[in-house]
Amino acid sequence: MNTSSRKGQASAPPPPTTRADALYDALERLASYGYLDAPGFACHGPMGAETLSTLGHDDLVAAWVEDYKRRHRPLEVPPPRTRLDSRDEQSWRPALGDLGRVSDWAAMFRQELAEQPYPAVLQRWLPRLLAGHAGGLTHGLIRVAHAVRAVPSDASPSDPVLAEVADGLAFWAATFTALPGRPELRGPLTLTEAMGGLPRPHPPWTIMEAGTFARMGELDSFPAAVEALGPPDSSDGALSELTASFCAVVLAYPDLPALPLVHTVTPVTALRTLQPFLPGLSIEAAYAQLWHVSAAIVAAFTPAGRPRAAANLDGAEPLAPDEIVGRAVEHRDTHALKFAEACMREHAIRPDPVYLLAAQQVIEQLPPW
Repeated sequence: MNTSSRKGQASAPPPPTTRADALYDALERLASYGYLDAPGFACHGPMGAETLSTLGHDDLVAAWVEDYKRRHRPLEVPPPRTRLDSRDEQSWRPALGDLGRVSDWAAMFRQELAEQPYPAVLQRWLPRLLAGHAGGLTHGLIRVAHAVRAVPSDASPSDPVLAEVADGLAFWAATFTALPGRPELRGPLTLTEAMGGLPRPHPPWTIMEAGTFARMGELDSFPAAVEALGPPDSSDGALSELTASFCAVVLAYPDLPALPLVHTVTPVTALRTLQPFLPGLSIEAAYAQLWHVSAAIVAAFTPAGRPRAAANLDGAEPLAPDEIVGRAVEHRDTHALKFAEACMREHAIRPDPVYLLAAQQVIEQLPPW
């Protein structure tokens, strides 16, 4: 929880303002929120506010945040236990994946960010954390990406934004979750073929079991299934191949809850944001890491057998990007906003109706605010 750099909350939304002012104000208003909202879901306030601003609606951010606060009650943040030393791996490594140490992680990252430029901290820690980005259903990675995107390109980050970077990193480290298998892109299968070979639990897991990946070790064939994937056709289009393929998965299950499956796509766009701080990470390595986690989400949340309603893209007429964005903004739900923004970004990189159709379906599936 960021109490040192976020003091006070305005009681009424301010008039239209700049992006920097809107996000500063949003983080001030969310000062009492930490990492989880009742009944135990990742806090989405900072991410939703940043997305709404990115979509060009700085004037709506403050009112959206107040609406978020009315709808979501923050859970108490665990108290600090023991100081973590970032220079001593024997100090911090045992705390990976321990949500009870999230305050210790936050204190450590705040100190690092106070002493060093934020790019140096990201370049050191992102490679360490990437292999565990499944934890918290990928929200650590995503929250860090939104926080980094909130840093102005022409100015130093404000204290609230730096605190949000620290909180995102802390949540990522405290939910760090390694998955079975080592996808090294040495297999014989294409992405579509590898997705078709993913196992499913019998009987299906509960939402909590699936969302925490607590029982992934029971899927004996999962490691072989993820390791069967070969390299992408080209490095240039590898990440687009992932997002388009998993948007097709979203479309293929219109009768399943949308929230888990959108997290097969949004981590990819989040990693695009963080790529400048991962200079040693090849596209192929990123592709493999992202595939590993998205494959686990599909295995954990979708039923065995063929999709109940396979997407037919040939005759579908998607809405225009501007109209989808408008509907997402009017809808207001955090995942509708975040998924629509991610899909529009991917569509701009490599136009494909699958992005428009998937975003439209998720907006229609989720209940609006």
